[in-house]
Amino acid sequence: MEENDNMNKNEIFRYTGDVSQVFYARPFTFDEGKARGMRGIEINNGSGLSFTVLPDRAMDIGLLSYKGVNFSYITKSGVTAPWYYDKRGLEWLNTFNGGFLTTCGLTQAGSPSFSDGEELGQHGDISTTQAENLCIDIDLDGEVPELIIKGSLRTGRLFGRNIWLHREYRIKYGENKIYMKDVVENRGDAMAPYMILYHYNLGYPLLDENIHYETNARYLRPRDTEAEKGVDWRTGFRKPEAGFKEQVFYYESVGDGCYAGIFNEKLDTGVRIFLNAGQLPNIIQWKNAGFGDYVMGIEPANCFPEGREKQKEYGLQFIDSLESKIQEITVEVY
Repeated sequence: MEENDNMNKNEIFRYTGDVSQVFYARPFTFDEGKARGMRGIEINNGSGLSFTVLPDRAMDIGLLSYKGVNFSYITKSGVTAPWYYDKRGLEWLNTFNGGFLTTCGLTQAGSPSFSDGEELGQHGDISTTQAENLCIDIDLDGEVPELIIKGSLRTGRLFGRNIWLHREYRIKYGENKIYMKDVVENRGDAMAPYMILYHYNLGYPLLDENIHYETNARYLRPRDTEAEKGVDWRTGFRKPEAGFKEQVFYYESVGDGCYAGIFNEKLDTGVRIFLNAGQLPNIIQWKNAGFGDYVMGIEPANCFPEGREKQKEYGLQFIDSLESKIQEITVEVY
């Protein structure tokens, strides 16, 4: 249907008995394993891009593929429901799905730490928060038909924080892009620490030794001595190696059109993640070529992944009472 890539509503009605013939957002429920009982939304944009939104996991993205080629990394735990989450220390790793996107925050991101009298686990709790006010809509009245997925997440406690994340995805028919807009809102009466990190996880077969990491962000430094060993090949990748230790590199976002992504020369396919440097000043590149832990993370953030207490040295952001902050990210497959 290449000749009909710009079909409007009337043309779709002429060609089809139901819109789902060409693109759709289809809700479902997982029925086995540790994902049993979780909600999912299967999305197909009509031109090869398909992915799954997980409303019970912060409305993050699980599997994502383009024309049958998988882009996402799924961890050894598999897709896991949020009720198995344990906030202590590194226990977050036991329920980390990976997936194409895992959101980290909202008052803690990165390594476990003890800060402001509070014990904080790895990457905070937002990724295991379940969406409410979920809405799936198909807008056929615009110039290009569009799928719209909306929902809200909250993290709060009695006598404590009351922070909401309102998420919206927009996917246009025939366009291989995902537009995401997050609005983080502090409904509490006190200023709160604000840390957010978008953990995009790229996996095989898009990710292999044929990829090239590309970005227009400014390279800053390796995170630690282990990462120093990989500075010379940070834009490439290698075959899986038993015992490989993760390497992390820091970048500074630049401008409104800042991006990072990978391109696979063999597959002639790539993905770029676009962001606004004023909203997300950092990009973290996470590399792990381990056996079964074969993943590259591209992580736009307003912090570094070293925990809240360490972030104070770099400059910890806050969100004031009744203040809202906006993040807009576009994922483009090309």
